[in-house]
Amino acid sequence: MFYFFVADSGEMTLSPLIDDKHLAEEAEVLRPGLPLSFAQSLLEEIDEQRKGPERGGVWPLWGGCSREKAEDKKRDGAWVKRAILRTLKSYPGLREQNWRWEKGNSPEASWQNELKDNLRSITDKEGVQDFLARTEGRLLAKADLERLGQECGLSYPEILNLCHEQARKGDAQWIPAVTREGKGWRCERCGETKVEEWISIYGPAATCPACTALGAVSSLHELYRSGGPSQTMVSSSTEADHLSYSSFSGCGNIAWEFSPRWELSPAQKLAAQQVLEFVKEGAGERGVIQGRNVEKEVLLWAACGAGKTEVCFPAAAWALEQGKKVLFAAPRQDVVLDVAPRLQGDFPGLKLSVLTGTSQERFTPAPFVLATTHQILRFYQAFDLIFLDEMDAFPYYGSTALAWGMDRALRTGGKRAYLTATPSRESLEKVKAGRMELIRLTARHHGKAVPLPQWRKIGGSMAPEHGCSGEQGEKVLQWLKELALWGPVLLFVPKISWVNPWVEILKKEFPQWSISGSYSADPNRTEKIAALREGRFRIFVCTSILERGVTLPNAQIMVLEADHGVFDERALVQMAGRVGRTQENPTGNAFFLSRQKSAAIAKAIYWIKEQNELAFAQGLIDN
Repeated sequence: MFYFFVADSGEMTLSPLIDDKHLAEEAEVLRPGLPLSFAQSLLEEIDEQRKGPERGGVWPLWGGCSREKAEDKKRDGAWVKRAILRTLKSYPGLREQNWRWEKGNSPEASWQNELKDNLRSITDKEGVQDFLARTEGRLLAKADLERLGQECGLSYPEILNLCHEQARKGDAQWIPAVTREGKGWRCERCGETKVEEWISIYGPAATCPACTALGAVSSLHELYRSGGPSQTMVSSSTEADHLSYSSFSGCGNIAWEFSPRWELSPAQKLAAQQVLEFVKEGAGERGVIQGRNVEKEVLLWAACGAGKTEVCFPAAAWALEQGKKVLFAAPRQDVVLDVAPRLQGDFPGLKLSVLTGTSQERFTPAPFVLATTHQILRFYQAFDLIFLDEMDAFPYYGSTALAWGMDRALRTGGKRAYLTATPSRESLEKVKAGRMELIRLTARHHGKAVPLPQWRKIGGSMAPEHGCSGEQGEKVLQWLKELALWGPVLLFVPKISWVNPWVEILKKEFPQWSISGSYSADPNRTEKIAALREGRFRIFVCTSILERGVTLPNAQIMVLEADHGVFDERALVQMAGRVGRTQENPTGNAFFLSRQKSAAIAKAIYWIKEQNELAFAQGLIDN
């Protein structure tokens, strides 16, 4: 809640603090408080009434507003207070509220008295700098600020006081979480416009349904939005051990080095150099981005299993040396948790913040942030360089809210690199139109071609109730047996309801093998996949949950009803990409079974074939 302060002169201001000592003169405060959005509109309405339409206007809301003295007693503080109460009581839902004006230093503000006793804990320079480091470039709701207080060892009132001090200085803002936009609404955290509208005692209100995973927000809630890091960059060090002189306060003077644990393959080196050149382009002698609004994007299109993540590390290291702040984001938590130890291994000494829905700490100040795309909604103009892995994966792909968050997290003049083995149609169109650069990583680290999937025609449905009957069933079981003799088989099915029935069918057909399966809502999913990674299953039936992020030695793939609508070309490429990923087993088989060779199947096979041909032409693979 925010509180109205009115001085005898008629000066008005808003504050989240009941006892705001920053006012230029003693003022009275209106109790109880009001939602920020309603208080802002009320403040503007009163100011217009007082000054008249020709003199009304928009002015700062913190640290003293409408400082011009009233020309007569009709527009002094007493008049303003009466006008505010009169306007409030015009709302049916607010008439019965116990509105009252009190001195700003009212003893009823008990937590403010506690705050005065504890000011020492937040006024020391080190403590304030820690707060600034943890909140720089952030967009935080009340629940986030309360959690920040827990991490900092400060009470919520103390955090509130620090936040408002930054707002008064102009280094941060208080904004309504959901704001009016024309006749509609927009969430200021995720950009969603399809909100749930309802009537509150303050009039029309709206709640955002798109970002509730981070905590519900409505037009009656406020967000604290702090500024991003400084524009100033410093030149890189020529020594082996670098100092990260991040403008991100609290991260500076931390010794680290970029020390890759293994050498990149020729294909990776070529792509890494291109990514580095993209990041460096437009930077001045001291690493400062030249000009404004120079946002650039690049698409790193890699073969499945080509090691695209490590390709980005040299560019990230260069950016960090310049004092830039870097983000590596991915839609799925398991990817984030997989990349974290690889980053820590290649960047010893570097402070890294890892943010997922289960992270214990969310406000660790660090120059390099690794996060799921949902967590990026808590950032605002915070990063100079963003790497987005698996841009075509759920839940990021198709989410306007997450795309909005990614846009808002990037600073003006910042750069973005999209990493994927299966680019979306939209990204390829941007490349074709010249609005996005393209880098190809065509070969896997072991220098062998990605095994080309085989399409095999079947005559009817592969639903478990009749999938194994007749000649067709015998043929499918024979193909499956052949694959299983090569190595562990991932059997992809288009429907969750098919998983368990197919597991039972195969257990009867192949009693000599250990067989299991899983799907997204399987309560034992984690344990089963862990067992799969340990090599305990010969055949594993699954939905598309395993199309990404799983590497099994000598894996073989079969996709039932590959022409089903749920399997687009990107999903099929990813499934086929589970084959031949390791140095020890660079070959394997992927079978697409369907009644017809759909456009998605044809395109998936073409993509892999074209990638292999390009890699061969570049001399990066030997077959």
